[in-house]
Amino acid sequence: MNKSAFTAVALAAALCAAAAQAHSPAAPAQTAAAPTWKPLTPGTTWNWQLDGRTVNSAVLDASTNPKKMLDIDLDATPASTIAALKAKGIYVVCYTEVGSYNEEREDAAEFRKVPGLIGKRMDGFEHEWWIDVRKTDALMPIMTARLDKARSKGCDGVEPDLDDSFNQGADKTGFDLTMEDSLYYLQLLVDAAHARGMSMGLKNGPEMAKDAALFADWALNEECNQHSECGGYKEFVKRNKAVFQVEYRSNGTRVKDFCPADNKNNFDGLLKDASELLHALPRDACRNG
Repeated sequence: MNKSAFTAVALAAALCAAAAQAHSPAAPAQTAAAPTWKPLTPGTTWNWQLDGRTVNSAVLDASTNPKKMLDIDLDATPASTIAALKAKGIYVVCYTEVGSYNEEREDAAEFRKVPGLIGKRMDGFEHEWWIDVRKTDALMPIMTARLDKARSKGCDGVEPDLDDSFNQGADKTGFDLTMEDSLYYLQLLVDAAHARGMSMGLKNGPEMAKDAALFADWALNEECNQHSECGGYKEFVKRNKAVFQVEYRSNGTRVKDFCPADNKNNFDGLLKDASELLHALPRDACRNG
């Protein structure tokens, strides 16, 4: 099936299936109210801090750009911190895993209740296992509870990590997942976030980008320049949706190696130390501070 045919068929199926589940316990909450989530658009000054340390917003505080976003961990960040960030005009995105079981998360026991949900241990992460994202009837109540927490804490948006687990392969995850499975699951998550007044982006998944741009609100990518995978994210920019793009010094990358391409594509690019060292600093931005 060609790509345009896939888009029409797969996304239409996802939307119809989501509607069919609207009255089941696993379906995302629905609302007749007007959308309340705020878009993230190209040209946003941002930072990404997932190190468990006290949130450092100094870079954003110093920026004169009125569009600012900070991506921080959902569980590790108290509501008071989120409120303080928002009072300064910072759009707060809260990170959580949607494609894995992390035994250190507060709701870990809920995953263990579902037969067959937990798969193989994730390489390099001793506390984390892949999950079967096809089990949406069992999985969505867990995820919507997380979204309820995000809403109650005041998050403006959610970063859904590991939403692209299909591309790991069954030998790594333990499940024979397809891109259609990941797109369908992400569509349910985005709908649930919207119903709670929050945005949600696509995290990585360059193969999914052209299709996810139709319904996800922004994108966050790691190393698409390093791996020559940036093309699909242009679909987000065409729809005036921000692409937050990160490259890492740990691979020998420097600002001059990718910022010209990110700027040309209208992506908001950052250079950080390494994926496992997401401290607030050091941070070099391609544009807008």
